[in-house]
Amino acid sequence: MPIEVESPEQMGYDRIRNNLSESSYTDAFLRDIDMGPGNDLKDLVLAYGSHAGHEGIRELIMKDSYRITKEDILLTVGAAAGLFIIATTLLEKDDELIVVRPNYATNIETPRAIGARINFVDLDFDYGFELDIEKIKSLVTPRTKYISVTHPHNPTGACLSASEIKELAAIAEDNQIRLLVDETYRDMVFEEQLPLAAELSPNIISISSAGSFAATRP
Repeated sequence: MPIEVESPEQMGYDRIRNNLSESSYTDAFLRDIDMGPGNDLKDLVLAYGSHAGHEGIRELIMKDSYRITKEDILLTVGAAAGLFIIATTLLEKDDELIVVRPNYATNIETPRAIGARINFVDLDFDYGFELDIEKIKSLVTPRTKYISVTHPHNPTGACLSASEIKELAAIAEDNQIRLLVDETYRDMVFEEQLPLAAELSPNIISISSAGSFAATRP
């Protein structure tokens, strides 16, 4: 196992005969600990799970998808943690991103803490909170790493159309950058449900919250 692999559970315990690399508590069954009478969880294994999140939950998330697999899904502790991971993975000091505003604070303050420059596209009540895609396109520079949008938007409730998401995906693909689509309220739309945005392009990252998950495909 290469040293870069932090924990053996990522290889799969079924592939490990002798586990000599754990620095924490040895894998055990709950029955190995004196829990007293009436213990119905005696066959529960006490061990680290996959760093990507519980496989069963990841399979449930992608069960209706025709392109995304469980390997494309990362479970995080809430959407804020997912947004933090995305910013700290994609951005370095003096990089740029485009943020449609209003937006969640983590999408703004984390890039600022990194030292990235944010180009804002503000939604306007007088224009029905319609997204100005041409303005987004004009703000892309060689230093732009990703575009951050929300669908449905919080707090306005404005929704992107399928054609608008495809236009944004085309901008991302043409410039070899990412499109981050926060879809936390995706299940609350009253009109036709659009596919998970990450299914439309390998350049799109979908983020949602129930626990929370982020999805992208290679």
